[in-house]
Amino acid sequence: MSTTKKSLLAILGLILATTAALAAMGAMDTVTSLSLSAPALTGDKPVTVSTEVVQDKVLKGSDGRVAVSLELSAARLPASNNDPVQAADLVIVLDRSGSMEGQKLNDARQAVISLLEQLGPDDRFALVTYSNGVQVQSGLVPMTDANRRRLTTAIGRVHAGGGTNLGGGLEKGMDVLMHTSGDLRQRKVILISDGLANQGVTDPDALGRMASAAVENRFSISTVGVGLEFNEMLMTAIADQGAGYYTFLEDPHVFAQVFESEFQSTRHVAAADVSIRIPLEPGIRLVSAGGFPIRYEDGSAIIHPGNLLSGQSRTLYLTFQVPTDVDKEIVMGRVQVRYRHQGEPGAVDAPRPLTVACVPDPAAVMASIKKDSWADQVVQEEFSRLKEAVAADIRDGDQTRAQMRIHEYEAKQEAINNTVGSAKVAENLETDVQALRQRVDETFSGAPAAVAQKKKQAAKSLQYDGYKMRRDKK
Repeated sequence: MSTTKKSLLAILGLILATTAALAAMGAMDTVTSLSLSAPALTGDKPVTVSTEVVQDKVLKGSDGRVAVSLELSAARLPASNNDPVQAADLVIVLDRSGSMEGQKLNDARQAVISLLEQLGPDDRFALVTYSNGVQVQSGLVPMTDANRRRLTTAIGRVHAGGGTNLGGGLEKGMDVLMHTSGDLRQRKVILISDGLANQGVTDPDALGRMASAAVENRFSISTVGVGLEFNEMLMTAIADQGAGYYTFLEDPHVFAQVFESEFQSTRHVAAADVSIRIPLEPGIRLVSAGGFPIRYEDGSAIIHPGNLLSGQSRTLYLTFQVPTDVDKEIVMGRVQVRYRHQGEPGAVDAPRPLTVACVPDPAAVMASIKKDSWADQVVQEEFSRLKEAVAADIRDGDQTRAQMRIHEYEAKQEAINNTVGSAKVAENLETDVQALRQRVDETFSGAPAAVAQKKKQAAKSLQYDGYKMRRDKK
């Protein structure tokens, strides 16, 4: 075999290994008592979808991993003071365990009170608190002046003490929305915790399954992890399964900003209950969906990425696995998107099915790489997966494994980029990767007590950064 051919095969092997590592590493809606309608959208369609296969040829006999970019875009809601706003149902589920004592609980109480001031008479609010047990401080009530005063008094009386029955709090908060009717409203549970679930249901898989019921009942669950002692993987899983957002809040002073962001997002939903369905051809598997959970039903892969806001575009990277035993054109499936706008169902399909050619020529595979799409995938998806994996290594206290992982990522992307020639990837390697390497070294330097604290902070912040980028929740 010629030297050129060997070089091409080596680079191709790195591409395939990188894609395989990618797969291995790693909303809300409505309640009736109002006839309030959301403002109409500008543009012909509420939602558009586009897809692109990052590399439209795959090598015969390889592992068959194929990356696809999926972009969802929502039309813009017209900006007019005369248009009615979308009414919201918000349920705050607040941790009042002993570890919340002091500043954290004081800031949380003040943030909830500030949130009440922003709610209008068409909005509804409920408050659930939990420690060893669960307390419903208020069911879902309209935000009249009298209810606002009553709730402000109740919030001021919430005190800290006991364990963390996170599962009980989550279940009760969900029950509030599941047992009230709704239409043309945006509905959300916001779960707050600063510690590990140690009472009631504590299994992460069970809590994730519990949260997934939100999607069926057309509301979302967002989570807020406070401080450095909570389980970030659990809070991420609950938000993903509940089609909401996860926020890492190291400083409780900014509680109010989180509530403000969550509330204002309910005012600008262009498409709610968004679901992505991909009917898969025989022999095709969807192995990764930008970090979102994948559910299978009747031969289709289903993803719930959360709501689309006015004018918002989001890009997810999907990884498929296709059979590579025969030279042929392979149809993977056609992306279908379902959503609700102003309470009415809508649907849009990708313009064409996803296809990839299985070929025996490594050079043809290399030539099929779309430089810009590949670069975006590396920076958004692969580097974010690296950050999440390094966060896990730091959490485990394994500095050597973290640095080895960074070195392997750097070597692979460098080898591929020597052929592809992306300035974006080169910058990622020169700046972001080097900063990550330095972050790991700094985390493990110093006295043991300081290192223990830095490990918690670095693990949570890196995991959160990777989470936001992979799911395009910037």
